[in-house]
Amino acid sequence: MKDVLCRYYGLDKIKISVIPNGLSDFLNTSINRKFLRKKWNIHPQEKIILFAGRMDEMKGLSYLVKAFKRILIAFPQSRLVIAGTGDFNKYLQEGQDVCTRITYTGLLEKKQLYEWHSLSDIGVAPSLFEPFGFVAVEMMMQCLPIVATNTSGLNEVIDDTCALKIPLTKYPDKVNIDMDLLAEKIIYLLQNPEKARILGKNGRKRYEKMYTSDVFGQKMLRFYHSLIE
Repeated sequence: MKDVLCRYYGLDKIKISVIPNGLSDFLNTSINRKFLRKKWNIHPQEKIILFAGRMDEMKGLSYLVKAFKRILIAFPQSRLVIAGTGDFNKYLQEGQDVCTRITYTGLLEKKQLYEWHSLSDIGVAPSLFEPFGFVAVEMMMQCLPIVATNTSGLNEVIDDTCALKIPLTKYPDKVNIDMDLLAEKIIYLLQNPEKARILGKNGRKRYEKMYTSDVFGQKMLRFYHSLIE
């Protein structure tokens, strides 16, 4: 974000302080995944791929739906869960031939969303642009391994210890995502659950170190003190 401000507004890096947003911790380690799967009518053998966010072009959901069709070839028992609001019809049409393997939850309360984090195998954030990336922070908080694009804010929030990144292909008039590579990264984590577990564990550590509300508060206080001094 600092580089963007310097590049487009000609600001001096020395005069910019970047303090990432913080998020209150909500990790329930006592949750039983078998119970949650029964509650949400998810078969025990299903692999759950979770997308959370608005359904619009900037979130890259079209690319994920198309990539999911490739994932189903390798993992027929996988399910794409889309949690959020937006233009359902557009994505229903794009995924018509695999509609029985895609679940649209609509807008969820935080507690419900975090239940989906707990029972999911992989979280995906295929955004074309993201100013910060609260979705990724929530996934890290809930120990969910992530596959995400390396766009702007997302690229700053996550790193290679907790996520597999997908580069964006930039053209003069648009930005594109390699759907084959997106599918490949997700399939890799489904095939390597231990690697996925490590990424999720590292994501939790990164959240605790950088993105809790306490860390955010401490950084803000230090910043204000530096102004006074």
